[in-house]
Amino acid sequence: MFKKRGLLIFLLLSFSFVFAGLTINLDSQNVLVGESVPIEITTDQSTITHLYVDVSNGGFDDPFILFDGIDLESGQAEILFLAPLIAGESTITFYNEERTVEKVIKINIIDEATEKPETSLVILEKKGNVLYKKPDEEIWDTLNPNKNIEENSELMTLEDGFIILKEPNNDIEINVSPETQLFITRLRAAENGDIDIQYELKKGKTINKIDKILAPGSKYIVSSGSVVAGVRGTQFGFEKTGGTTKIRTFEGTVFTSVNGVLFPINANNMLTYNQGEQPNISDIDTNLENYEQENQPEEDTEKPKEPQDEKEPQTTSVPTSPAPTGVSASIGDVSFGKQQKRSESYLVYSFAPEFDFGRFGFGIGFNAYQTEIDSPLYYGIPTQSASPSEDLWSAFSINYLKFDFSSFYLRYGKSPAYTKGLGLFMNNYYIPYSRVLDAELRLANVRVGAHVPYEVNSFVPFVYSQASDVFFGYADLNLGAFNTEVTGVFNLREEIPNNEFSQAYLATIYRDIMFFRLGVEGDVVLTEDGSMTYGALVGPTINLPPYFQFMFGVNYLSARFNMEYLNPYYEYNVANDIYMDLDTDKSFGLMGKATLNIDPYLNVIFNYNRPFSESRDSLLKGDLSLNLPAMGSFPELKAGFTYMQYNFLEDDTVDNAFLNDNTNLNGYIYYPVLESSGVIYSVNYNMRERKFVYSLSFESREF
Repeated sequence: MFKKRGLLIFLLLSFSFVFAGLTINLDSQNVLVGESVPIEITTDQSTITHLYVDVSNGGFDDPFILFDGIDLESGQAEILFLAPLIAGESTITFYNEERTVEKVIKINIIDEATEKPETSLVILEKKGNVLYKKPDEEIWDTLNPNKNIEENSELMTLEDGFIILKEPNNDIEINVSPETQLFITRLRAAENGDIDIQYELKKGKTINKIDKILAPGSKYIVSSGSVVAGVRGTQFGFEKTGGTTKIRTFEGTVFTSVNGVLFPINANNMLTYNQGEQPNISDIDTNLENYEQENQPEEDTEKPKEPQDEKEPQTTSVPTSPAPTGVSASIGDVSFGKQQKRSESYLVYSFAPEFDFGRFGFGIGFNAYQTEIDSPLYYGIPTQSASPSEDLWSAFSINYLKFDFSSFYLRYGKSPAYTKGLGLFMNNYYIPYSRVLDAELRLANVRVGAHVPYEVNSFVPFVYSQASDVFFGYADLNLGAFNTEVTGVFNLREEIPNNEFSQAYLATIYRDIMFFRLGVEGDVVLTEDGSMTYGALVGPTINLPPYFQFMFGVNYLSARFNMEYLNPYYEYNVANDIYMDLDTDKSFGLMGKATLNIDPYLNVIFNYNRPFSESRDSLLKGDLSLNLPAMGSFPELKAGFTYMQYNFLEDDTVDNAFLNDNTNLNGYIYYPVLESSGVIYSVNYNMRERKFVYSLSFESREF
């Protein structure tokens, strides 16, 4: 009796299927999702030498079995069944060409994965316009670079948009190309390394990088209609254009399911599937490096631009997302010509190549200067507070240093332009020809940063100096429904004139909805004579990329409040003892700004501020930059023009309405010679002496 029961159990456990001389053996009828099980086929019929195989769900390690079938040698064959990526039942049919033999087996696909806690994706890099729809919401917002991407959210990149996402605790990256839309259905990760990341690609292209083999039970799945791709560790591209889906495997193996049938796509192969047709497997048509370059926008529309004193610089700020990995080098800061630092003028000769290694960058510069063309040559970066050095070692100094991590950022280098809030008090402020230190701490949805205007003048002897008296710190909090930013600005000058600010506090609340931003800014400014002034601005901004932006606002200014006081000319004004106008009355007013950008050929900005009080100065600003590409024998040229007029058409005491004591005017023509360095011919209007000043220099310039 015992022997009979043992034989019965043995037969049940063997899972053998015998059909008219055809025997199908497999180790187990239950298979975990994504796992494999060998299938043995034997027959005692000599006429059965070739079988065809159909599968309803799953596939085989050799995908061509589904097209060509299998050969039986001496009546035997073995194939490896690959379970699909989702639980269910798989039906496998074996048959000969005449279909005189047709056998069916069923395999149960089970999922034993445990529930994992939710995670999120952080932004490593963002370019251009990227829209984001939060879970359970129908409104598309512009994506904040500090935003964490959540489960059940949706992303869409526009024509100039590009973004790199990363799971913060695993080596997983998703590069999202321009004109791509995807819906993230699962974002789960456990502390032991188990993950479950799944998203649906509705259109466009993504590049997926999983740099280590995932733990058993983990899932990384990309789907698009009837096509599903799953991996354990690989690099692959997933592309959907209309009814065509392409999957390119650059490394490892991608298990691709088409209408439930699994096709393993190995490295250097690609699958092409046109809806209604059979999938095609072929050699890959490109490599990873070329594919990445092809699927990025032509220009980084959010790349910060270095400012200059002859052209109103574009608004930039401390970068808010970690830098991409990779090594790059540039000629850096090259200058041969006149530079104005505060009230002093120098002839500066500087060469400072810069090297970037993704999250780290540095540049060691050779710097020399003269006070006059016939004066001695001094080494180092010019400063008013240190004695000139004729020691050659003083010429070497740090011109650029960067540390860029997900939770911490530090940059030392040429001063960018800063606009805080909506620009009511600080608008495009920067320090000409000076280096500054910026640091930022990033904690979830909070960013806390500081601006410290110190620069290193030389190593030997070690000399550093303060480039400006203006210090500021800020905190930016993403509250989901809106953002709030608070900035404190401090004037640390030892002796501050009574008509100069000592402290300023700026608070802004704003909301971005697609191309529309509505914000409120409130500012409090303390002056050295003990008075407190304040201002407020409410207004919308309409952004219609890539060509046009319009901003309109209503402001209220208390008595003695100076609008846009920290501007591109602030350091020049302080050096010439031009401070706040404290005789102004309180006033309501209007602010308007229009920007036309036809990149990379034309950029035009008009800005008009009109207070309603007669004691207030109206302000008209215009900025034009023109890029003429090389045509035939005509070289590439860049030209710019900046106009600023106080009391425009309101000052009865001036003889010339356009060129008078209230006017700042400058223009330039730039001829590039080497990378971003070239010859600059400048024309500036001296509003005090009412004459034009011309200069010619060779320097680095980022336009």
